Amino acid sequence: MERLAKQVSFIGEIEKLKAVTRFNRTLDKRFENSAEHSWQVAIVATLLKEYYPSELNLGKVITMLLLHDLGEIYAGDTWVFDETGKASSQERELRSIKTSLGKLPQDQSKAFQALWQEFEHGDSDEARYARAIDAITPLINHLVVSENNYNPDNITSEMVLQKKAFIQQDSEILWQLVESLVDASVEKGLYLS
Repeated sequence: MERLAKQVSFIGEIEKLKAVTRFNRTLDKRFENSAEHSWQVAIVATLLKEYYPSELNLGKVITMLLLHDLGEIYAGDTWVFDETGKASSQERELRSIKTSLGKLPQDQSKAFQALWQEFEHGDSDEARYARAIDAITPLINHLVVSENNYNPDNITSEMVLQKKAFIQQDSEILWQLVESLVDASVEKGLYLS
């Protein structure tokens, strides 16, 4: 029963991810939370798997995507264009994830920490694919939910493409998707050209 009690404690811990606000909005104009993002990227990974050229363990990909933002429970979400925050975000998120995963039985804690690290470093095809999906989904979200000409931070298409450029190394089709999403966002006035 001790093992089960630890697992239940962790389930209570991850409830906190629902309270972490991200920078993307939802259709009802509120900011999405990190748990919603994790759910969405897990589904997107299932849908777009056919466009990734390597054979993938989809269960591993989905587990990574469901775990990847748990580090935000105590560290918060860092906006992709916040260079100052990004400089320390991985360290802050690592401390946070160790706290959250520390509630689990040791074997599960170690396994989940290893998957989290693998995702963070892009150490496998599954991790690189998961990272690509994590980068593409907010582009789709932003295009779908933002009103025309919404660009309060004067983000340029070049800035976005630079942040997403790693995708091109692994999947030409997914990179073409990124370029088309950025072009559509420029047309809608969401990024400067």
